[in-house]
Amino acid sequence: MTPSSRWLVVASVCFLLLPRLSYGGMLVPCSAPSMFPGTAVTVFVFPYVDHTSDESAKSESVVGADLAGLIQTDTLLAISRLGNVAAIRLLGSPQQCQPARVLSDLILAFGSNDSRNGIVMVWGRIFKIDNELYVQSYASFQRFRPKDPGEMIELPFGGSTLVGRLASQTIAFAPRHVSSADLEQIKARYAQANIVHDRPDATSPGKPLLTMFPNTQRPAYYLTETQGDWIRIRAQSGQDGWLLARAMVGDELLTSRLPEMKFVEGVAGYFAVRANRAEATAALASKALTTFEGGPSGVAADESRAVSKQLRGLIRLLAGHQSDAAFGDASALFAEAASLVPSNAAASNLAAVTALYRDWRNRETTIDFEATANRFWESIGSDPADQTALTNCWTLFNVARSAEFKERFRFPDRIGSSELEAKAEAFKTVEVSGKAVALVQPKPIVPWPQPQ
Repeated sequence: MTPSSRWLVVASVCFLLLPRLSYGGMLVPCSAPSMFPGTAVTVFVFPYVDHTSDESAKSESVVGADLAGLIQTDTLLAISRLGNVAAIRLLGSPQQCQPARVLSDLILAFGSNDSRNGIVMVWGRIFKIDNELYVQSYASFQRFRPKDPGEMIELPFGGSTLVGRLASQTIAFAPRHVSSADLEQIKARYAQANIVHDRPDATSPGKPLLTMFPNTQRPAYYLTETQGDWIRIRAQSGQDGWLLARAMVGDELLTSRLPEMKFVEGVAGYFAVRANRAEATAALASKALTTFEGGPSGVAADESRAVSKQLRGLIRLLAGHQSDAAFGDASALFAEAASLVPSNAAASNLAAVTALYRDWRNRETTIDFEATANRFWESIGSDPADQTALTNCWTLFNVARSAEFKERFRFPDRIGSSELEAKAEAFKTVEVSGKAVALVQPKPIVPWPQPQ
């Protein structure tokens, strides 16, 4: 039995013995990553790489590792309200801690984990420009499966299906200016937050976190209670205590200095809503994303704000049971997202799909065929290789020329049945890079629930 397999057995037993505990934390090396089995959402936090010199970029940075530690505990406190979740901190050199490599190792070791479960990976860098220091974060999210096709919305349309996808699932956030004093405060705060206290009081007796774990066990713990900025944790050994989880940099919350942590919280919330469409969970996730979007001008890059709005739209649909009102709200959010990234084909396609379906489900509405087709053409123009948008447009032409549904559309005088048929057939000859495009929609890992 491999070390990873043994750890999987131990973790599984712990979950059986502690059924009430549905969230946990762990510290593991990038060279031998681990996770809790069965969690609906897991956030992995990598050490930030110090690029202020060539030498510092080759080894694990003390301040970069401490920053990751603060992010992990702060995130665990934030997402603990979402249900069955975990936040895991990774340790190691930049060469070892490549997100793609770690994910591949995790899937290889824990392939039996439910591929419906979501994972969020957070990493970053510290760099210098003209003697000014900056911290930049990155995040990616997907299902626990290799070659995940991504999150999709699937909507019934005239016997076929319309599909929309997110603008991106790998995000580069705007760099944040920091000072040398900020970095020193990060190290000091982590030293304070790494102490497990007898009570939720910084003056109470305490011990370093790693002393709670025998040498033969991974540093894994379960969160059993929260109180203000504190979380109570319990190790497999039965030892427990309190960690100061709410991270600060100077007099400011870490989430104020790095507002992208609210985005991470919101993404975790989205996966939690997909697993369990509770209104309270949806409200928490939407609030985190709205807080991220509402930061000062320049804090969030356009792509990250666009994806945040799209996630809020999907959450609104799920929590609103895909009602007419929910589609109205979501369509507006998707349109706002598309306007932020006008050259992103996936964003404009998602806006076109939901606007079309919103009108389609209202049988009293006559759909403007030309305007709708033009929306899809704009998406295709941004990326001619976008199979999803091409297939959606082909579907539109096929449904519009059907005798059963033709009355649902309003056509220009110059477009007749023969023109519609010719256009639909022409899609079958479209080639990209010398290869014919397959007019078949991709399938998501977790199918989108059918609208009521």
